[in-house]
Amino acid sequence: MNAIFIPFNKENSFEVEKNYVIDNYLDKSSNLGYSVVRTHLNGNHPLMKNIISNRTYYIINGNASFDVENEHFKLKQGDTLTIPKDTLYKFEGIFDAILISCPAFDEKYDVIYRD
Repeated sequence: MNAIFIPFNKENSFEVEKNYVIDNYLDKSSNLGYSVVRTHLNGNHPLMKNIISNRTYYIINGNASFDVENEHFKLKQGDTLTIPKDTLYKFEGIFDAILISCPAFDEKYDVIYRD
């Protein structure tokens, strides 16, 4: 994987998918109704949905393309996109983003469709 960002907190950084890294992960024991992470993508993320969480991506830098159901969105620095729970989407590009999940992120609720 080509790193495009040195994680702020390497202890809390992990690769979710090839070329997709999350850091600044809030501990699940915090009992918050939401989570905030910083994401880093250099490539593409396969088609997915989260069955319980609404997700909002705020692009910090770079360029992203999101396909959400039957719509295509091109995002750049400063743009925001909210994806409702149980909605199919995929994305690609080279970008850093803040991702807010509500309820809080839990990987067991991500459904990822592989080719």
